Amino acid sequence: MKRHYTAFYVLLLVALSACATLGVPPADTFNKKLAAGYTMTTGARDATATLLSSGKLSASDAQNVQDQLNNARTGLDVARQVYATNPTAGDAKLDAVVTGLTALQAYLQSRTKGVAP
Repeated sequence: MKRHYTAFYVLLLVALSACATLGVPPADTFNKKLAAGYTMTTGARDATATLLSSGKLSASDAQNVQDQLNNARTGLDVARQVYATNPTAGDAKLDAVVTGLTALQAYLQSRTKGVAP
């Protein structure tokens, strides 16, 4: 049963990064980008747990990724709060957090090589 979850999360990671390639329009409003950021965070958490259980990440590496995801989640929350009073600054904060999430996602994808579906 665990093997089926591994395949699901690997496919989820690939699908999230492939949206732009497949012609899915990028999030074009602050709220859509914020929702995408939260979704990326959740997907990366699930993928990290799967990679850890499959032996593709060490416990310390998985903890480091989780710590970075905690920081990203906090950053998303701050971006939402800042946007309420200063949309330009909130947008900039959100863009910075999403850039970090994208880098984490790329790292996790690099670790999926060899994970059996």
